[in-house]
Parts: sequence; structure tokens; C-alpha cells
Amino acid sequence: MKYIVAIGLIVSLLTSCTFHEPEMRGEESFKLEKMDGKQVRFTAGAKVYNGNWFAVKVKPSILDLYVDGEYMGKVHLLKKVKMKAKKETDLQADFLAELEGNALMQAMGLALKGDVVVRMTGKIKGGVFIFSKKLDFDESRTVNGKSLRGK
Repeated sequence: MKYIVAIGLIVSLLTSCTFHEPEMRGEESFKLEKMDGKQVRFTAGAKVYNGNWFAVKVKPSILDLYVDGEYMGKVHLLKKVKMKAKKETDLQADFLAELEGNALMQAMGLALKGDVVVRMTGKIKGGVFIFSKKLDFDESRTVNGKSLRGK
């Protein structure tokens, strides 16, 4: 019975706490790793500040990918990413994009342009301690089209 009361107390304390959305602090990076058929592997990174008193984990998730407003396919976050509590973290994450239709040809055309807007939208799985929740995600970033050329 004591354990049930203790767990109930912990859950009520955690749910009453406010959650501060992590804030981007620049130094963003994008690197195209490999193109294989309709699959594209890339790494993206940024400095992120987590103002919460607890670490936050972003678990593997699937998002919709748009480049310059055109739907390209699905993007998979391959491994969980952890943001330390009350610290600025240099995050690096590996992604796999599964392109649809002629998205690969469009991407090659975009590689010749200057700046392009990359947008990812959908639900991400976030976790704190043993608790997890799906959160809405909609972020856009401008990247240089030349970075889409790969190695």
C-alpha cells in the first residue's frame, strides 16, 4: 500500500510541474550521409537548451518531410536523443528519409538551388523518467541546397 501512495505522489508532483519547451540556440548542422534508391540517410545537429530540472528524451519517431513546400516522404529518427537537465546540449541525430514518387529527382534539382526550406511535421515521442507522451512537432529550417549533394 505504501508503494501505491508513493507512486501516486510522484505522479501527481510530475504532472503538476510545468514543462519548458527546449530552445534552439544555433549552430545547426546538416550532413547528407548516403543516398540509396529512395532512401536517404542524413545527420542533423543543433545546440539545444533544456530549461527543465529533468532530462528529456526524444524517442525514435516518424515525421513528414517537405522541401520548399513539396511533400517528399517520411523521415525516421533512428535513435533516441537525450537533452540534459538545465544545460545546453550539442545534439546530433541520425535520420533516414524514405522518399516517395519522384522526390529523389526533385531533391537532386534542389541541390542546384541556393537556400531551400526543409520542414518536418508530425508527432514525436518524448519521455521523462518512465513517462512518455506524443507531442506535436512542426519545424522548418533553411539549408543551403548544396548540402543536399552529399559526399
